[in-house]
Amino acid sequence: MPNNHRNFDYLLSKINKLFIFLERPQVQVQLFAIAGVLLFSIVLYRFFWYRLKQKFPYLLILWGMDTPIRDQRYGFVLISYLTLPIYNISGIYLLLKIWESHNFIDGLLNFGLEIAIFHFGYRVFFASLFLLFPPVIVRRYQFSFGLPIFGLFVWAKTINLADNLQNLLSISVLTLFGSSVTLGAIILSSIGLYLWCVAVGIFQYFLLKLMTIDNRLDTGSAQATLLLIRYFLITLGIVLIFGYVGFNPTAFAAITGGLSVGLGFGLKEVFSNFVSGICLLFEGVLRPGDLISIDGNTAEIKKLGIRATTVRISKDNSEKIIPNQKFFTDILTTFTGSDRIIRNSLTIGASYDANPQKVIELLLALADEHIHILKDPNPSAFLIEFADSSINYELTFYLDDPTIGKTVKSDLSRELWQRFAENGIEIPFPQRDIHIRSHGATEQSFLGDKN
Repeated sequence: MPNNHRNFDYLLSKINKLFIFLERPQVQVQLFAIAGVLLFSIVLYRFFWYRLKQKFPYLLILWGMDTPIRDQRYGFVLISYLTLPIYNISGIYLLLKIWESHNFIDGLLNFGLEIAIFHFGYRVFFASLFLLFPPVIVRRYQFSFGLPIFGLFVWAKTINLADNLQNLLSISVLTLFGSSVTLGAIILSSIGLYLWCVAVGIFQYFLLKLMTIDNRLDTGSAQATLLLIRYFLITLGIVLIFGYVGFNPTAFAAITGGLSVGLGFGLKEVFSNFVSGICLLFEGVLRPGDLISIDGNTAEIKKLGIRATTVRISKDNSEKIIPNQKFFTDILTTFTGSDRIIRNSLTIGASYDANPQKVIELLLALADEHIHILKDPNPSAFLIEFADSSINYELTFYLDDPTIGKTVKSDLSRELWQRFAENGIEIPFPQRDIHIRSHGATEQSFLGDKN
């Protein structure tokens, strides 16, 4: 405990030293000068970009594109990403020359110029990625991965103004299960673990693109495989990070024991869903892109996770998040388990005056002409019923895309209407003949029966 007190005192002294440094007049003048340059650069950049968007309105949708930018529009990407850093570097460099001409202390200006140059390189790197990846993906990982790294760089350079960063990270801030936990260990186990998880996600995305670039590998299978790799790498990262920071095995055993008690009480369902998700991934029963039936609705699996699965309902385009345990306790119907071929049927009635053989030939010819109906397995047509008003026929056919069944049936129905009309085949209305006997005849019949 005394050591912790001394470490806290040392940490507070360094923080106090930093504040004393910032209170110096020469430092404050440089800070205000840098802040003025940054503010002027932002205003100038915003004004320039505003006028550019007025002249080229399509720039508003530039960042939402789902394909790489490799045409003349890439010039607007460079303008957007590099204009502000160039303004910052130019302004701070100009300030630095003014300070040098008057022999002023310019240490903080050099610090600001170093940060501005790093920011320029950071923006150049992500601007170059627009040539390879869609803007939506680039900007997502820029803010989730690139921006935290830039923030860490600025934080580290700022700390070095007051003291050596390595000395600060080695400060012990608490003792856990007999092990000293340093400030660097806390930062590594929190921010470092976050960056590792994001980096694994980036690696998963790049690897998926490489595996499916020539469409030889099914996207759903690739995503399921890469999801297992992702969780393995995340688990490996956790083990390595905790091992590097010197996490005490006794503490790990204590936490594991606490989790075991929690699993027995409040986390039973979570643990069940977790195990179900692992089994689903290893068995490969479900994959992203599969079509299944959920509560009587057709749905597409969008994301298969460890705890839950996200599906998109075809009927209203809504999304449902379903716990993985449901797929083990309920009967599941999948339309894409072993392949994507699905059987559909269309029932239609024709008049009793129509030759059944002629109707069957028309049905088969129509199925043979449709571009989405497979030739193997071949379509079939049957006479299935002599109904009250019509002879009913059924056309069965196979599709390799379960999502287009309704569209194909609509196409067939419209074309059948035209073909029947051309061949004089009537589609009869439902009808029933009712014979009404007169009242007198009914009464006479009743009396006759009675006698």
